[in-house]
Amino acid sequence: MDGELTPEERIVLEQWRGETPENEAFFKSLTEGDEIFEDGLSWIQLEQEEGEDWLRKLKERTLKRASTAANTGNRSRRLYFIYFAAAAVLLIAGFFSYFRLSAPVVGEEVSLSSIQAGTNKAKLVLSDGKEINLRSDKDGIILDNQLSYADGTPLLVIDKNRISHIKATIHVPKGGKYKVTLSDGSKVWLNAQSTLVYPLQFDSRHRKVTLEGEAYFEVAPVTDDDQVVPFEVICRNQKILVTGTAFNVSAYADDIRTVTTLVEGSVSIESGHQKVHLVPNQQVISSTAGNIIKKEVDVQPFVAWKDNKFLFYETELRDLMKSISRWYAIDVSYQDQISPTYFYGEIDRDKNLAEALRIIEKSGVKFTLRKSGKTSNLIIIKE
Repeated sequence: MDGELTPEERIVLEQWRGETPENEAFFKSLTEGDEIFEDGLSWIQLEQEEGEDWLRKLKERTLKRASTAANTGNRSRRLYFIYFAAAAVLLIAGFFSYFRLSAPVVGEEVSLSSIQAGTNKAKLVLSDGKEINLRSDKDGIILDNQLSYADGTPLLVIDKNRISHIKATIHVPKGGKYKVTLSDGSKVWLNAQSTLVYPLQFDSRHRKVTLEGEAYFEVAPVTDDDQVVPFEVICRNQKILVTGTAFNVSAYADDIRTVTTLVEGSVSIESGHQKVHLVPNQQVISSTAGNIIKKEVDVQPFVAWKDNKFLFYETELRDLMKSISRWYAIDVSYQDQISPTYFYGEIDRDKNLAEALRIIEKSGVKFTLRKSGKTSNLIIIKE
């Protein structure tokens, strides 16, 4: 209710919601309609007036309201729909708690439109010491007989006797994206600020890659002597075992959670001492604390970036701004107290920063951009 759940506590809450239908129904009775807003006011009032007994009285009042909510009919919800061009952004403004991140006012104020969207951008580093800045007019690389760009343009000639001994690391910086086709035909789309480590040529009995950041995988099924050759993705908090499937992994170093979302096929995920199996439209979230939850999801918001879109579904402002920060290669800070704010909507990732933020500004959030040297800092201001 007060918006102060830690990521670990949120995982515990999600686990509790999924234990029984009654738990989920009770949760929805509190969060749908006006109950959550009214209880927020009750929280403040009772805490001030009733001393230590306020929590018990609040709970009694909430339970009574929840038990009769089904008979009250559909009440209008305090949600705000903002339409801009073809996109709709929905805002839920919480007023119980706030977060503050100080934003020092440094640098010269510049136009938001001066920041362009990300592009194809990556660096390839081979274990033999070669480093190549990949061309921005190409959208991917592939290893066939030799290492080349996806359109067939030659990239690097490698001695065939040495290919199996070389590992490749592809670094995609902030403001970048790139596609890699592996030696087995599997395809990997890398999002901004991501790194993939993989052998130029897989072992015939095992395939393994390492990921930091976010990537969408389409794993090619491979067999050897009628045995399926497993494909393994190693990332923070998770080991993902697949045979042939499509899935998205978000495992950024600055996020407390690792999120795997299955689109097609099936995967098994190991996290700590736990192992879970996913079917399409399921997701596993694991944390550094060792917690793990599995749930049903609409996969589109988690994979839309691959098709060059931001797609938000109940996305909190801070999480939304992480995506903006990575794609537009900017820093983000907060000048004022900003109430927890959630968005639904779609934004094309090819827009410049001003165009992308114009939609978000419809919710009442304002921005200013300051530049100091090569660093651009987007400051979020409470209206």
